[in-house]
Amino acid sequence: MRRFDVVVIGTGAAGSTVAASCGRAGLATAVVDELPYGGTCALRG
Repeated sequence: MRRFDVVVIGTGAAGSTVAASCGRAGLATAVVDELPYGGTCALRG
């Protein structure tokens, strides 16, 4: 079973920033979103 240090829900501006920062810090990071990356505000809002 794969284990993650961080699970980010959503890929908007905040989620993408958190996921990237955690990944650069060496944490095993998972991102979960049912829609394409980018969040609602930036692409579909």
